[in-house]
Amino acid sequence: MDNTYKKIHQSSIVVDLHNDYLEERVHHPEHRLFSNSKHHTDLTRLKAGGVNVQFFVIWTRPDEHDDHFSRAMELIELLESDVAECNGEIEFARNYNDIISVVNREKIAAVLCLEGGQLIGNSIDNIDNFYERGMRYLTLAWNYGTEWCGGAKDEDDKGLSPFGKEVIDRLIKLGVMIDVSHVNEKSLQDILDYTDATVIATHSGAYNVCNHKRNLSDEHIKEIARRGGVIGSVFYPSFLNGTDQATIADVVAHINYIRKLTGSVDHISLGSDYDGIDLVPKGLENVSKFPNLTKALYEEGYSADEISKILGLNALRVFMTICG
Repeated sequence: MDNTYKKIHQSSIVVDLHNDYLEERVHHPEHRLFSNSKHHTDLTRLKAGGVNVQFFVIWTRPDEHDDHFSRAMELIELLESDVAECNGEIEFARNYNDIISVVNREKIAAVLCLEGGQLIGNSIDNIDNFYERGMRYLTLAWNYGTEWCGGAKDEDDKGLSPFGKEVIDRLIKLGVMIDVSHVNEKSLQDILDYTDATVIATHSGAYNVCNHKRNLSDEHIKEIARRGGVIGSVFYPSFLNGTDQATIADVVAHINYIRKLTGSVDHISLGSDYDGIDLVPKGLENVSKFPNLTKALYEEGYSADEISKILGLNALRVFMTICG
């Protein structure tokens, strides 16, 4: 058996841009990072999957809370507590040097990120507060956006408001990555028209592979690439092929399409959405299964250098450029 893919995986820095561990943690208190669980993510399986850098998402359901900012701060404290229970095996990172230091010591780097503009409570100051706690990307909307940025399930003509432009300005000034996954077409175009800054889509697919509103048009994929950004390949079957069943081949199909459309692999990364999705592709059942994707890419003909870029180097390049 050709085990070259295992060597590629082991020698790569594996970065997953989007994991909703806390969503399952809140609803299932027994679900903890330090112990095996019935869900997608825990320390044992992160290590088995060779994950070196995990972006952990802070998210609140828009219809469940009146004070999203305070709830988000509670969730950050919960994540910090859970990481502390891992006995130093996971450490928070706030910049590129932090990540490299943690990885070189054979630990897992955790990076904090926020999903949904509702979390800032219509306050620019709250962006600063989250930044001080370690937030390094903000997903501007969730399925249903805010009054200042439309989400994927909002009306198609709901765009970016003047306050939304203030948010963009502040994120750029602080050095926080702007995530356009979940943003509707109008708001995404407004963002691109307003700023020339690099943007990312942490967990999205290609619309012309699967015509779901959460996926990106060819024009937007090419524009994200032109600016040096990355698109995190998502694992949710509905976004991959429009059904409730998918395989690793469906993930690879989106990667193939984006590579062909942009002319290289330089703008492709990983954004699993583990623990934020109820269905997963066969062969990618949880965070321990990332090596299976490496195997599929290797068998597809991707070189070791290309695979290493997809697994993590592309995401790290953008993180270093924007977050320092």
